[in-house]
Amino acid sequence: MAKDFSRAFYSSADWEHARDAALTRDAHLCQHCLQQGEITPAVMVHHITELTPANVNDPNVATNLDNLVSLCDRCHKKVHGWIRQGSTRQGLAFDSDRNLISLSD
Repeated sequence: MAKDFSRAFYSSADWEHARDAALTRDAHLCQHCLQQGEITPAVMVHHITELTPANVNDPNVATNLDNLVSLCDRCHKKVHGWIRQGSTRQGLAFDSDRNLISLSD
């Protein structure tokens, strides 16, 4: 989720070009899954060096392809610590196909 300082950047043509270039370079595949031998579509592009208010306008960080990696949603959440191995919100889990399911069904 974009932070206040980066909202304008993520709406910019520069970001769209960099994002498209990273996805194309990575064949629209999650690079973390690919390292594990799994083929998973990438749905986002992650900054390896995180954007901050100090570097959001620095093209060496913000749009440099060497600082971008294509990831699936799950891997992106893992990288940011939003999801830990096997943990989800209470009452939810991932099935063997990586679909989010309710445990109360």
